[in-house]
Amino acid sequence: MSKIIFPTKGMRVERENRRFSSPKGYIYTLEVMIAISIILISAAFIFGKPPVKPEMELSIIKQQGFNAIEYLDQKDLLRQLNDAELEDKLRSLLPSNLQLKVNNNAGLPNQTVIAVDYYISGYKDTYLGKRIRLFLWEKI
Repeated sequence: MSKIIFPTKGMRVERENRRFSSPKGYIYTLEVMIAISIILISAAFIFGKPPVKPEMELSIIKQQGFNAIEYLDQKDLLRQLNDAELEDKLRSLLPSNLQLKVNNNAGLPNQTVIAVDYYISGYKDTYLGKRIRLFLWEKI
């Protein structure tokens, strides 16, 4: 005779056709996949675009303009030149990809324009109190 064993607390009873009996595991896996895809898409949007550096370029252009004016001041040419002569001297000192105007903001282009102010207080024994305003922008 065969023995009949009844399941007790510590024994496991295997179920037949357990593969499709409960969809909880599939739903949990689907939720995890959706969460991972949301995290990856968010990371791609946040870190996908490289940072734009126009501020650095603008500060370099401004520094170049200031250095050119300061160079002319140290050579004692700045106080003797009128605006047109000053523009010509600055064009020769600055890179060729920059356009400029001195003390005249009429006719500026519709793009980012950098303004550099340089103050001159005197020349030899006379007080000038003059401001030189240099407008710089990149050629298109």
